[in-house]
Amino acid sequence: MELKSLKEEFLIDCKIRNLSPRTIETYDRNIAIVISLLKNKEIYSVEKVSKVAMNEVILYLKESGRKTSYINTILKSIKVLFKYAYEERYISENIMLKVNLLKEEKLVLTTFSDEEVIKMIDYYSGKGFLKVRNKLIIEMFADTGLRASELRGIRNNRVKDGYLIVCGKGNKERIVPLSPYLGKRIIKYKRVKYDYFKNLRVQRELDDFLFLTKSGNMIRSNVLLELVVKEAAISVGVREEVKRKSCHSLRHYYAQNLLKSGTNMYIISRLLGHSNLKTTQLYLNSLTDEEIINHMSENTPLMQMVKKLKRN
Repeated sequence: MELKSLKEEFLIDCKIRNLSPRTIETYDRNIAIVISLLKNKEIYSVEKVSKVAMNEVILYLKESGRKTSYINTILKSIKVLFKYAYEERYISENIMLKVNLLKEEKLVLTTFSDEEVIKMIDYYSGKGFLKVRNKLIIEMFADTGLRASELRGIRNNRVKDGYLIVCGKGNKERIVPLSPYLGKRIIKYKRVKYDYFKNLRVQRELDDFLFLTKSGNMIRSNVLLELVVKEAAISVGVREEVKRKSCHSLRHYYAQNLLKSGTNMYIISRLLGHSNLKTTQLYLNSLTDEEIINHMSENTPLMQMVKKLKRN
């Protein structure tokens, strides 16, 4: 079977399984890269792909200066494709089982400090709709750890008393707690929003989505949210070591603060909407030895017992 035909069939299967458009786009892009490289070796069918050919593809990508994480992302997509081909009996052997992912360097995720987040929130102080909206965007990222796509997709009927119902990756729903502080901020924002749009004919999207553009439309891409965060971060002078002044860095900030407070790793994974703990464990790499020592000095088993005795 031709690789191009296999890819097309596989992507249709992904749509049938209701995978997110972003996941499907990633598969499409990554598989197309490998098909193009295999074509240069005159390999056009899935049956002709060998471990040697795939190792040559990996070597080419490495010598082209591609990062290990980038190459592994491509390999993961190809592994899923070959798993599908094997299950559909287009191949008698899944050669991708013999192709290992590359060993990645330990990532250290440097994110915003508490002081920087406070300054970023204060940067959007004001009474106008855009100021109030942008302030809530940063507050919500910092206090819920949502992905950018999840935040812009929040519907009004999913904002409950004390929690949000979030539609995450793969259209999987999860519950994310809302702090009393954030609940109060949402009420204020809704009041300002409805007052701002009361004379515009945007009632449908006004009723549907929590966050809107200044013209009253739903936010259709992450670009606006990234600009809101980046502008605040640069304007308040966030440290240079925070390389990514982005929505995702605020997600890291949220996760790291939960870790520092002693929140169970499994709970953090659930709150972030991770499909496995390995992804969540990346956030542990950011904790310094000093932070671990300070946290554990107050949270060892005997210290917890002493605290309980004092309360009683």
